[in-house]
Amino acid sequence: MATEVSNLGDRPGEAVGAAGGGAFGRVDRILLAVEGDTDERVREVALSLAATHGASVDALSVVPMDVSIDHWDMVVERREDEAAAALDAVGDAGELLDVPVDKNLRYGTPAEEIGLYADGNDVDMVVVGEPDKGRLGRLLSPTNVANDVRNATTMPVVSVPPASKNE
Repeated sequence: MATEVSNLGDRPGEAVGAAGGGAFGRVDRILLAVEGDTDERVREVALSLAATHGASVDALSVVPMDVSIDHWDMVVERREDEAAAALDAVGDAGELLDVPVDKNLRYGTPAEEIGLYADGNDVDMVVVGEPDKGRLGRLLSPTNVANDVRNATTMPVVSVPPASKNE
């Protein structure tokens, strides 16, 4: 598993800046951004980091709200149900590892809400999944939530790529 973790230190409880220089503090809270179709590996990485560092996990799912669906109750309800199921899966997995999980649901633009939550709630890092896009998908839509989250927060962001087709 090739997970992009450029900001973490070698000792539990420490993280190192991107340049590899000095520690900037303990890892006490990890923000895990999830949605209904988030790869299970993303959850595993966040919970493993939390267990290793003795940290808690803030699981956050954002129900996207845009002009095209603001008044479509059925669409919003379906997205809420998917978000709740994703949050429950994180909570259940956290219980198995003895990792405290605080489940949160927000509405809005995912990257923006994740960034606001990270910067406003004293989390130490954000774990987010990379989208499973082929070459054509990357060409047609070069941006994704993981990249947008990096731009929306001052916290270190750990991005987890999707499982390869060979796994």
